[in-house]
Amino acid sequence: MKLIIAIALAGMVFTSGCSKDYYADGGIQDIDKIQTLGVSTMDYLKSRPDVFDTLTTLITMAGLESAVNANGSTFLAPKDYSIRNYFILKYPDPEKRPKTFDDITEEEMEIITANLKNYIIPGKEILRSSLATTYSYDTTYKGTKARFNIVQDDYLGNVNMGAKYIIFSLNKGNPGGAEIYQSVQVETADLHSTNGVVHVLAADSHIFGFN
Repeated sequence: MKLIIAIALAGMVFTSGCSKDYYADGGIQDIDKIQTLGVSTMDYLKSRPDVFDTLTTLITMAGLESAVNANGSTFLAPKDYSIRNYFILKYPDPEKRPKTFDDITEEEMEIITANLKNYIIPGKEILRSSLATTYSYDTTYKGTKARFNIVQDDYLGNVNMGAKYIIFSLNKGNPGGAEIYQSVQVETADLHSTNGVVHVLAADSHIFGFN
């Protein structure tokens, strides 16, 4: 009975994560201050079910909790809204779209797992203070080339004025071919967990998996 209830609750979480709207965290944070979370990366994500409930469940289903919580790692956290849009894009027909976690096929879960690995940078804590306007490169847990840089502008579009933002880009080119990068802006940077660093990605311009 407990297992059935647990599965049912998981299905409710998934449906909620894929159907309701999610909003930016809001508030103002000192751009040069590292916020100490005092908990592991996974525990932080789980503490924000309004933003990451579907994400944390998929990480657990994929068996990637230890990779996300690895010491000295960086996790670039896509919001549930980005995952919701992934399923909408992949399954335009709502009748064919997974309604619960149990509806996700093994083949689809392999794709999701590969996508999740691209949000993990193992063995390196990437902080805004260590980046520049020029590109720096790292490798994701999946083995994909990732690129980071800083952009600065204000609400009027003036370059080199206003807030500084991290841009996270992933190479979506074919292996051995030309590098083709797709990018997303970091919405909240430099969250320092007990095992590494978390950056929250903007959801309004990003679809999970860089699709």
